[in-house]
Amino acid sequence: MDFYVALLTPFDERGAVDLPRIRAHVLWLLAEGVDGFVVTATAGEFLYLTVEERLTLHRTVLDASGGHPVVPCTWDPSPEATVALTEAARAQGAAAVMLPPPLLYPMDIDGLARWYGSVAACGLPVYAYHDPHRLQAPIAPQVYRHLREEGLLTGLMDASEDPWRVRRLAKEDPGAIVACGDALLSRVGDVAGVPGFVSTLANAWPSLCLRLFREREGQLEEGMAERVNRVRDAGGIRALKAVLRMGCRAPLLPPSDDVLTTLPAAEGPS
Repeated sequence: MDFYVALLTPFDERGAVDLPRIRAHVLWLLAEGVDGFVVTATAGEFLYLTVEERLTLHRTVLDASGGHPVVPCTWDPSPEATVALTEAARAQGAAAVMLPPPLLYPMDIDGLARWYGSVAACGLPVYAYHDPHRLQAPIAPQVYRHLREEGLLTGLMDASEDPWRVRRLAKEDPGAIVACGDALLSRVGDVAGVPGFVSTLANAWPSLCLRLFREREGQLEEGMAERVNRVRDAGGIRALKAVLRMGCRAPLLPPSDDVLTTLPAAEGPS
């Protein structure tokens, strides 16, 4: 099972995307042993990046990855921009793309089929994204089955952190369900048919996350559960970026210094 990191997006003091920093971060994570990357997804603040910023981030991460698989999120409010980002990802050498459903409105199955069909036509493998914690339109199992049967999806990135749902989907469609969410870090290795796992906390603590992912030690599992809760309580992505000194940009603002004292230091350069 491959271990992916959902990359954060670093910003410099002017609020610009810090491309040298993301390049260095990718190289460090590769040296720590990760297998690939998801870029400009929810951890990467895709809602608050311009199309040009996403294009340059995708290009930079793909260049730094040295042939390791990179899966960009190519979602945009504009279907035309979504297709353009996907076509650019294909030209740049991405392994696949990850695409959430349209975010604000509940979607019927015909609307979702049209949404995913326009991207599937670009010729890259397309993974839908299910995240009931953040997104209005979930990918229900029956919807996923329909989209797969229509040939519109290669698979699903599932951030439900529900081990029963992931296990059930992986049994029905082995090799196509990628599990996301650090709450599953120690358990996903036992789920047959799951080809990959996506971690966010590995941005700061890759050695710890990889050790727990591969060895599933009970003592580490308890400590990781506490760390997941601490990061969430300290501000989630904002807190993780502050630990790494990656910089925030509005609308996300850094948490206060006293909140950060509850979190351990990052394992690598910060």
